[in-house]
Amino acid sequence: MNIFRFALFATMLILIGSGVCAQDYFIPLNREWNLRYEPFLQTTKSNKLHTSIRPYRNDEIIAVANIDSIDTANFPITRFSKTLVGRKIFKEHLVQIKDDDFLIHADFIFEGRIGKDLPETETLFTNSRGFWLGGTAGKRFSFSTTFFENQARFPAYIDTFVTHYSIIPGEGRIKKQYGSYDYSNVTGTISYTINRHFNVQFGHDKNFIGDGYRSLLLSDNANSYPFLKISTTAWKVKYVNLFTVLTDMQFPAPNDIAFKKKYASFHYLDLNIGKHASFGILESVVWSGDSARGQGFDINYMNPFVFIRPVEFSIGSPDNMMLGFNLKVKLFSKLVFYGQLMLDEFKLSEIRDGNGWFANKQAFQLGLKSYDLPIKNLDVLTEFNYVRPFTYSHRTTFTNYAHFNQSLAHPLGSNFIESVSLINYKYKNFIFRFQFNYAETASDTGNANLGNDIFKSYETYTFAYGNRMLQGQRHNLIYSDIRAGYLINPRTNLCFEIGYSFRRMTMAKEAATTNWVYAGIRTALFNRYHDF
Repeated sequence: MNIFRFALFATMLILIGSGVCAQDYFIPLNREWNLRYEPFLQTTKSNKLHTSIRPYRNDEIIAVANIDSIDTANFPITRFSKTLVGRKIFKEHLVQIKDDDFLIHADFIFEGRIGKDLPETETLFTNSRGFWLGGTAGKRFSFSTTFFENQARFPAYIDTFVTHYSIIPGEGRIKKQYGSYDYSNVTGTISYTINRHFNVQFGHDKNFIGDGYRSLLLSDNANSYPFLKISTTAWKVKYVNLFTVLTDMQFPAPNDIAFKKKYASFHYLDLNIGKHASFGILESVVWSGDSARGQGFDINYMNPFVFIRPVEFSIGSPDNMMLGFNLKVKLFSKLVFYGQLMLDEFKLSEIRDGNGWFANKQAFQLGLKSYDLPIKNLDVLTEFNYVRPFTYSHRTTFTNYAHFNQSLAHPLGSNFIESVSLINYKYKNFIFRFQFNYAETASDTGNANLGNDIFKSYETYTFAYGNRMLQGQRHNLIYSDIRAGYLINPRTNLCFEIGYSFRRMTMAKEAATTNWVYAGIRTALFNRYHDF
């Protein structure tokens, strides 16, 4: 029995469904898009939505705020904007078919960006074309699918990553290389809200758990993957069961056509405490399709109402189990403290001894963000991330916390500390954004495994004891990005933007510097993480 048969079984639950109040669909997982609604979600007047579970659902947001009025608040009112062409450019989907009980929309989506890495003369570019098709039927069913075909040329540091891992960060596998890269990426999901307590989503996309810019539990850093998600909401509790199929690109499958598959199961329970706080617990397990227990999805991990750790122990598994915690506290209205703790391995006696045991694999995050303070439409976030050596790695890549050659959590892997600060300001449809990152990390030296590369087996550690943070070849990373943009159409998040990215990676007495200036127009439906 695999995840797809289980999806078929889960959809049978729809037969017990009853009506819900609002049309239900998922908002694209894009930070700037979500920032339109978050000031309304983070007040102390309400704590209805579980903000650590993304992407958000439309019906959950409208319980707090009117999405339509937020999206069209700054729609330009001119004679041209009232015409059919003007509405399609500034306010509506390209094609929209609407009736009393269904809605279908279709859009061409694209990105055209050019730039340079100064003082180099070579032109950098992204040329993307595709479509976005979505809709709702009744008040329970929705679907969405996107397809992008891309050609791009990147700055040297991204080019080095692509050459090494044969993928575009967070996107597809490269198909060609003639001085630039050719790749595609596809998403598609269907969703059914059975009643006000249950929602089932099945598809190929990304998920995010956390309240920060990064997530140390589950982020949208890696490429999309097939998944089945069952969300249960009752009282002040939301419980998410997420079953996924992941890809290990380190080794091809025996037929040399497809890469080997591995699987992951996530249980996340989030509790809203009064109007000021929420607390979430995540347990996850990653296992190989080649395990001694047989091929495919392990039925032992398909029970949505069981603790994974006792199951893992009872079957004598070699699987990778992790436990995580998420906390959010609204200190004041629109001022939010948040944090995360990830326990990849935890042995209290070894931690108390302080001997640097290699399997003391933990990570934590602390952050603070504000909305409309002290100026309306000014949003500020500052965050600190700390990940110990060997965290997210496992015995083999078949069970490490990764998918498609990237971490399921943080793009820097492990053995690092990082500070991230973001400032967003919006004036009507003009958007200004500044980001500054500082990170210290360390890479392995020679053939030593010192805990930075999550694709190495932790059983090849160099030292069982005496491990410390930032062991290995030290690096200092500075990354900053400043951009100004204009939101053309809020329905598709079509935006024109110009910007400048500065990156400096210092190792010993050597430094590699990037000065990337760019300008372009794009339909922003997902996040990109080029700040590594």
